[in-house]
Parts: sequence; structure tokens; C-alpha cells
Amino acid sequence: MYPDFKDFYIRYPGHIKYVPNKMIQDDTIEVIVQKLEMLLFTGTGELFGDIGFGGDLEYYLWQTDVNTKDLRNLISTQVSNYIPELEQIGYQMDINIFEGTVQDILVLNFIIKGYNIEFVIN
Repeated sequence: MYPDFKDFYIRYPGHIKYVPNKMIQDDTIEVIVQKLEMLLFTGTGELFGDIGFGGDLEYYLWQTDVNTKDLRNLISTQVSNYIPELEQIGYQMDINIFEGTVQDILVLNFIIKGYNIEFVIN
């Protein structure tokens, strides 16, 4: 069994999983997904008070030669530092980079306790 915890509901109108008038997220996997969204879509240094927080993944998509091994290490380190409960639960991560017209497209696929969660950064 994995830990049971709650967090504020932070999804916004326009988010694919937005639920109006919801204040608390009490599903453990959804809490972790919210944390992953914040971590992956935040640029390093954008969080006031913690300059190390954030994957800064969009920055890497503008580079000419992105190594998926380096991205995997970066994301794993961020998860270890900021979402330790995800390491306790266990997860698998698959990284794919596709050539885009303006910048590359990063597709991250996480499998957490049988749930398949996909993030697309472009």
C-alpha cells in the first residue's frame, strides 16, 4: 500500500482535467500528477525561494542535440528531490523526442501503479 495524502487542487479552467469548485485533491496518484506537472512545466529558477526547482524542459527542446539519457537523469533527480513519495511508490519513465517545425517535441510517459500518464512539452 502506498501513502495516503492530500493537497490543494491546483488545476485551472482550460486544463483537460479541471473540475470546478474543487478545493482539495485527495487521490494519491492525482496529487503526484499535479506535482509532476508543476515540476516538469516550471523553468529552473522560476520558483521564488528555491532556484533548483523545475525541469526547464522547454529549454532543452531548443538545443540542437538533446540526449535522452541526460534528460532522464535531470527528471529523475528532480523527482528524487521534490517528489520523494513517487520514488517510494515506484514508477517507470519513457522519453521520446520528435523533431518539430520550430522546436523539438518531448513526450514523457510515466507509469505509476498501473496508471499511464503522458506529458507533452513543445
